[in-house]
Formats: sequence, C-alpha cells, structure tokens
Amino acid sequence: MRIKTINIFGFGKWHDQTIDLQTDYQVLYGQNEAGKSTITAFIKGVLFGFATGKQKYEQYLPKSGAQYGGELIVDHHDREITIRRVAGKAGGEVTIIDQGKEFGADYLNQLIAPADKALFTQIFETNQQDLNQIFGLTADDFMQHLLTIGAVGSHEWLAFEASLDKSSQQIYKPSGRKWPLNKALKQYPEIEQAVSQAKAANQQYESNDQQLQQALQTLKQDQAALAEVQGQKNQQQQLLERWPKYVEWQALQASLAATKPFDSTLYAQYQKIEEQRQESQAALADAQQAVATIQETLDQTGEFRFYQTHQAEIGGLLEQWSTRQKQAQQLALQQTQLTQLTSEQAALAAKYQWSTAETLPTVLSADQLEQLQVANTTYEQTQTTNRVLTDQLITLTDQVAEQEQLVTTLETPAEVASPTPMSNICLGLGVVGLLGIFLPGGLKAIALLGLGLLGYGLYTKYQGQQKQTANTTQKAQWQQALAKLDQLQADLQEKQTALADGQQALSTSQQQVATLLSTNGYPNEATVTQVMNQQDALARMQHLQALIAQQSAEINASQADLTDYFEQFAFAHDWLGALQGEPLHNLAQIEQFKGRLDQLKQALAQDNERYEYQQQQVTRLQRQDQERQAQQADLLEKAHLKTAAELAQCAAAEQQRQVQQQRQTDLEHELTSYLPQLQAFEDQAALETAIAQLTQQTATLTAAIQTQQQTIAELQVVQQKLVDSDAYQRQKQAQLNAEADIIGLAQDWLAKQLAIDWIQATLTAASQERFPRLLAKATQYFAILTQNRYIEITFEAATLTVLRQDQVLFEVGELSQGTAEQLYIALRFAFAEEIADVVSLPLLVDDGFVNFDDQRQAAVWQLLQNLSGAHQVIYLTANPRTEAAFGTEHWLNLEKVGLANDD
Repeated sequence: MRIKTINIFGFGKWHDQTIDLQTDYQVLYGQNEAGKSTITAFIKGVLFGFATGKQKYEQYLPKSGAQYGGELIVDHHDREITIRRVAGKAGGEVTIIDQGKEFGADYLNQLIAPADKALFTQIFETNQQDLNQIFGLTADDFMQHLLTIGAVGSHEWLAFEASLDKSSQQIYKPSGRKWPLNKALKQYPEIEQAVSQAKAANQQYESNDQQLQQALQTLKQDQAALAEVQGQKNQQQQLLERWPKYVEWQALQASLAATKPFDSTLYAQYQKIEEQRQESQAALADAQQAVATIQETLDQTGEFRFYQTHQAEIGGLLEQWSTRQKQAQQLALQQTQLTQLTSEQAALAAKYQWSTAETLPTVLSADQLEQLQVANTTYEQTQTTNRVLTDQLITLTDQVAEQEQLVTTLETPAEVASPTPMSNICLGLGVVGLLGIFLPGGLKAIALLGLGLLGYGLYTKYQGQQKQTANTTQKAQWQQALAKLDQLQADLQEKQTALADGQQALSTSQQQVATLLSTNGYPNEATVTQVMNQQDALARMQHLQALIAQQSAEINASQADLTDYFEQFAFAHDWLGALQGEPLHNLAQIEQFKGRLDQLKQALAQDNERYEYQQQQVTRLQRQDQERQAQQADLLEKAHLKTAAELAQCAAAEQQRQVQQQRQTDLEHELTSYLPQLQAFEDQAALETAIAQLTQQTATLTAAIQTQQQTIAELQVVQQKLVDSDAYQRQKQAQLNAEADIIGLAQDWLAKQLAIDWIQATLTAASQERFPRLLAKATQYFAILTQNRYIEITFEAATLTVLRQDQVLFEVGELSQGTAEQLYIALRFAFAEEIADVVSLPLLVDDGFVNFDDQRQAAVWQLLQNLSGAHQVIYLTANPRTEAAFGTEHWLNLEKVGLANDD
C-alpha cells in the first residue's frame, strides 16, 4: 500500500489541506511545530483509528472549527482506493471507496491485515523517542522487544504470557507463604506424620504396607524407565524424521570439502572490463565506419569528374527535370483517370450486358424517340381497344346464339301457315311463263306451261294465306325476334370488322418499331421501355469511349516524351544506373544523382579535416582496447586460467558453491541440537534398528507395569481389610485430600508455567525461522550504516552480538548510543522488508537519526531510498540538507504548504 495523496479536513493545525506524495519515497521538511508529527498521527489515525477522549492530547482536535478527520488516497495492488475517517465512535467513522463502491471498517481491516496499530508502531514507524527508549532497555527487555518484532501478532502472545505469569504467582511463589500451594506444602508433613502414628498401631498393617510401598516403588521405577525409553524412542523418531536433511548436510559437507573457493571478484572485474571493451569497440567501429565513409566519399571523385566532363549535356538535361516531373505527375494523374473511366465503362457494360468489343446501339435522335414514343403509344392504345372489342364480340356472340334459339322456337308453329318454297317457285315460273307470250313461235308453249304453274302457285299461296291468318300473333313475335337477330348479327359483323382493323394496326405499329430499332442496332428482343431507359447510359458510354480514346492518346504521347528524355541519360548509365522503372521512380533516381553531385561539391572541402580527426579516434580507441585486453589477460593469469569461458565456469561454480554453503549452513543451524545424536548412527538402518529395540523395551516394561499394578491392587485390598481405626481412616483421608489439593494446585501452576515456556519457545522459533534471512539483510544494512565498521550480526541462545571489522565481538549493551540506534534501525528495516510479502505499509520516519554523524546520516538516507522498492518511505525531518540528498522532486517544505493553516 502506497499513499498518493493526503486530504486533511481538520486535524491539529492542518485543515482543508491536500498534500501529494511520491509513491516511492517522500521527504516532508519543516522545523519544530511545522506539523510533521501531526501528519504522522493523522496517517496512523486514518489507518487504525483516531485517539478517543481517554487520550485527550492525542486527538489533535482542530481549533479552526473544520470537520475532524480526512482521507488517504492510496495505491493498493494497482487500484486507487480512498480511505476516509471522520469523527465518530470507536476511533472514527470509516468509509472505503474502492472501484466506485463504498465499504466500512471491516474492509479496511482486510486491506491492512494482519497489521494492527501495535505492529505498525513497532515496525513501520520510527522516531527519535523509540530509538532513545530502545537504548535504555535491559538486555532481557531488548531481546523481548526483538521477539515482539520477530513474528506478526507476537505482542498479543506476550501480553497473554504476562497474564499467565501473574495468575501463576497467585498460586505459588518460591519465597511466598500466603499462596495456596505454599500453605498446602507446609501443612502436608504434619498430616503425613499423623498418618504414620495411626498406622504404627498395627504390625501386620505395617508389614503389608511395607510390601505395598516396595511394590509402589518398583512400579514407579518401571514407569520412570518406561517414560525414559519412550522419551528415547520419541527422540530417535525425531532423528529419523531429520535423517534426509542430515544426509543432505553430509553430502553438501563432502562436496564443499572437495571444492576450492574461487575469488569471484576476478570474474566481476573481468566482466566490467569486457563491458568497457564492448563500449570502446562499438565506438571504434563507429570511428572506422566514419573513416570508411569519408574515404568512400573521397574515392567518389570519379563521379564528380564524369560530371565535369559532361557538364553541359548533364546540365541541359537536369534543367528539364522540373518540367518532366510535372509531366510525369500529370501522366500518373491521367493514368488514374483512365483507370476510373475504364472501370465506369466496364460497370455500364456489365449492367446492360453490352460488349465493349462490339458496336454499341446508336443513341436515338429526338425525332426518332418521338416516333418511337408515338408508335408505342398507338400500339398500347390499339391493344386496349382490341381487348375491349374482343370482350364485346364474346358478349354479342352469346346474344346472337340466344336470339337464334328464340327465333327457332317461334318459327316452328308458323311453318304450316307460311307459303312453301314450291308454291313460290310455281308462282315465279308462272310469271316467267307469261312472258313467253311475247316469245316467237314454238316457244309460246312455254307461256302455257307458265300459266299453269302460275295458277298452281296462286292456289297454293292462297291456301297459305288462309293458314297464316290462323296464327297472326305468333308470326308477329317471330318477326320481331328475327329483326333483333338481324340487328345483332349486323353489330357482330361490325365489331369483327373493327377488330380485324385493330389487329392490322397493331401489326403495322410493331413493324414500324422493329424497323426503327433494328436500323439503329438494337436487338430484336429489346422492348421500347428498355430502349428508352438505355438512352442516357448509351450517351455516357459514347462519351466514355471518346474520353478513353483521348486519354490513351495523351498518355501514349507523354510516355513517349518521357522515354525519349530518359534515353538521353544513357551515356551516364555507370553513375546514374538504368532508368527502367516508372517515370516518377526514374525522376527520383535522377534527382538523387543531382543531389549526390551537389553534396560532392560541398563535402569535398570538409572531408579532409574530418578524416584526420576520425583517424586519431581510431588510433586512440585501438590503443585503449589493447590496454584493456592486457588487463583481462592479467586477471586470467592471476586466476591461473587461459580463457574467459574458463573464468565464467569458475565463477558459476563458485556461485553454486556459495549456494551449497548457504544451504549447508541453514541445515546445520536447523540440525544443531541433533547433529551429535545423528552422527552416532552409521546409517538410517542402524537408527531404525535402535528404534525397534526401544519399541521392544517399551512392550516389556508395559507388561511388567501391568503385573506390578495387579500386585499393588491385591496388597491394597489386604491393607484395606486391616484398617479398622476410624482415626487412621480420617488421617488417611485428610492426607489424600491434601495430596489432591497439592496435585491440583501444582497442575494448575505447572500448566501456566508450561504455557509461558511454550509461548517463549514459539516466539523464539518464529523469530529464529525468519532470522537467517532477516539477519542477512540486517547485517547488510548495519554495514552500510556504519561504513562497514561492523560486518556481522549473530543471534544465538537469546543473545544478540555484533562483530566489528577487527574481529572484536560486542553485545548490545556494549555499543555506543548511536551504534545501538543504527543496529536497531538495521534490524527494524530488515524485518519490514522481510515481511513485505505479508504486509506492506508505508515506513514513517519522524525526525530520527539525530545521533548519527554526517557520514552515517548520508548512509541511512541512501538506505531509505533503497527500501522504497519494498515499502513507500515517508521521511519527516528538520534537516535542510535532505533536499540535496533526496532530490527536489521528492522533497516538500511543509512550512510553505502550511502557511494558510497557521492560526
């Protein structure tokens, strides 16, 4: 967790103030009463709760009337979280804003777990008061404080230990008299004496009791032997569990004994020189490249001489370059336009299924379009009329059929009364015969025949007229029906004639349209509508063809001009290269040629001076590389090696040896109390055999104890029978009660003492488990703080010692105040870094290090910057020299920030 911004609503002297912090390390500078300690108290208060009314002077209530509290904006696991705390119960009301959601105090506890205020104060907060206090502690107090630092939450266990110690002393004290167990132990000899006096009254009782006591003694001895055997067995079981690590320790010890240490600083020096050589070789290569480049430029004077020889011809061609550039650009534009026109032409052809390779239909003139429109209109109108006539013909045909049926029906009864055809013939022939009177000669006989026929006809006619009179009404109806039939037949004939005329008009109109379209190149299947719709597209196609032809001609002309221009450069082929690309590419090639000529003119005057300088650089760098190569050779000779690869192998082997040595040391520390016992066994099988033997002894002793217990039970039964004195029973019961009280009190006291011992052992183990890494870091930090005056910190048998560079060993109480403070700072910072994976909170340093001299102050400042990788460091100080040490961007003057907040 790293604090990005402090927003103070109201806290002590600060109100309505925002302070932005660097998230790696931040120095807050200010003299006394600048508000440094107030900021420290504010940060602790927001994280762990403000002081309550019981700590009145630690509340920092604002006197300006501003709202009490504020907020911290922190960066936690790549998330920006706001922690806000204002006035409220139980240390203030907490609001956490994480990714737009609000949470309460439980969420804050999860964020900073397992840290609490006590742990934060002990590990992450450092001030001069703490340093002074730690120096004033006794050696035991100092070790107890280290145990508190050694494991997260250990201060709670230490408080519980103190509570157990206090309650155990209320049960028994070695020099006490009023405590329950002390009184019971004092009264027990008197009770025991009274029992002995009562027991002496019966000799048989005494003899039996003697046997009983002897049996109890034997049982006790067997039980002690069993406990001892079981203890040995448990101990050897522990040895068996540690046997794999013991084997590993032996293997590492043998490997280390067979490996000689190697001075890895030789490899580091060799690598540093190698890096310097690589840098100088890169610079040498650059210098040599510069020399080669200059030499190449000087060697290119042949190109310049060629230009001087053909200056007039080249100059004339280069003068045309701008014009040809514009021409080439115009050519590219025309080619683009031609592509667009061709694409449009292809699109139209695809749309109307025209072939660009064939002749397109002719665009119709306005008159032709009008003729086509009129013919099409006439055709459509005639078609409509013919459809109407066809419908009428169908209707008339049906009506004629119906009328003919009616006429036939009315005509059937009238046939009797109507003159027969024969009578009509006779009448006709009679009339003709009468005309024979006027014929010459023998033909007059014909007149006689005609006269006869006339008479027959008149007779017959007369008879018919007589019969007609009988059905006059039916005849009138028939005549009316017949007249209507005639009218319908006349209408039908008229419609048929009109329909035939319409069909002829349609054929004529179709023929006119077909003739017009075929004459102009349109396909037979084309409709008038299609032709009319294609007129604009045909016009555009014709226009496109004209444009494409024009563009193609202009492109061909431009290409020919440019090709001719490029061919004129053939004489400069060796210097210009082949001009066989696109026009713009060729022109760019010509421009580069011109640019080289211009550069040659300018560069020739400067190259000689640059060439001499770069040659000097090459000579200097080559000499420098030779010197460093000689230094590397000296290092190889010192290491008794021949190649850098051998040196790297030796360094890698040394690194592996150091890893093995560290592992061997760790194993030896872990097995320290077990090594003598482990070394007593030849191998694991021997250890397992010993355990098996102890198991057998356990079984034997268990059987003996069971037998002895049976004997004791029998003796106790006899003893009970021999007891007949009430006084003895009362004394014996009093003894048993006293023993029970003593055992109960002793067990209670022993349980508390064992718990105290367990807490001490657990905290010590927890601290010692971290101490291999913690002490390594602390040793490194202590060496930095003391300018390598002290080189080692050790922690054995609850004693902390430091080794000075001259191999003199000191306990903590023997150190000066400044050195003791530096040791404590080294241990504290080392532990903070060691538990960074468990809890990572900002380190608050408030005006510490006042007892450090200038050199050690500079060292601790550098250490604070180094620690910012694991924890954010907030350093509050009144030392103005910190601005130069930490940098302006990490240094903030609180006196300027707080001007608006001073009352």
